[in-house]
Amino acid sequence: MAAKEQEYGYKLRLLKIMRAILEQPYRYTKAELADQYGVHPDTIKQDFEVIKLAGFDLSYDEKYRYGFKADRPFEELKSLLQLSEADQLRLLKALNEVASGNPAFESLKRRLASLYDFFQKEQGYMRRPYMTKVNLLEKAREGKKQVILTDYRSSNSNVVSDRLVEPFAAKAEDDILQAFDVDKRELRHFRISRIKRIIPTDQPWVFETEHKVLATDPFRIVDGQQIMVHLRLKVGAYNELVERFPLAKAYVQEDATEEGIYDFQCRVNHRFYGLSNFILGFHHQIVEVLEPVELKNHLRNEIKRMRF
Repeated sequence: MAAKEQEYGYKLRLLKIMRAILEQPYRYTKAELADQYGVHPDTIKQDFEVIKLAGFDLSYDEKYRYGFKADRPFEELKSLLQLSEADQLRLLKALNEVASGNPAFESLKRRLASLYDFFQKEQGYMRRPYMTKVNLLEKAREGKKQVILTDYRSSNSNVVSDRLVEPFAAKAEDDILQAFDVDKRELRHFRISRIKRIIPTDQPWVFETEHKVLATDPFRIVDGQQIMVHLRLKVGAYNELVERFPLAKAYVQEDATEEGIYDFQCRVNHRFYGLSNFILGFHHQIVEVLEPVELKNHLRNEIKRMRF
């Protein structure tokens, strides 16, 4: 029994060391890791050898602080998960056939569409800096601690600034963080990729009763008042939609009776952000906006506001 406990303790230490290095690359020296886990520095040296034998490349900076080289672990993961475009479409069509409005299947469709797009488009998601931010946000959520989002680039205000927030929901595949903005005293959503760095604090949550997870639509807009939309698209509009907004791919089906026509139906934010810009920009490729009436009225009002 003692030998087994010792073995589990050894494995647990290895995992903790790897997690520490992944979360904060080039933060720890061997001596600091040894002190943190109550072992001799030579033991950490042996742990590093085991980690290297497992295929992970360790390196160190000028102060002998350690990190993983490049993104090899994530590149290997990517290579395992790559599927062809045809394979992706088969999976999504199969899910469409069995979904029948089941929320679990709808969620799975969105996650598949987003994950495969991230791996194929090489947009930087799932790489070390991005995953470091995700891990720190998750750690803060678990510990119910506030964090500082440094140099956040806001598209709404066109301002780059620090934000003190309480992070309560982060979705790496959607590139979305939902948090309570402490200074503005309101729920906000942030694009994780627009955050330069996450700085943890020791300050506990103060506004937990205000935390409320809201739905995210294919245009990555967080909204608690989503509304169902239904459009018919030509091939050009379909291409633009799924290339600009990959999450939308899970909600598009090829028309059963008319070749070259695609049916797009899903719930989106009630202000139609993202969708209305797409429709107005590619209206010549839109066959018809079927519903809702609110979307049609919104588009008419947007057209009236245009100045030439």
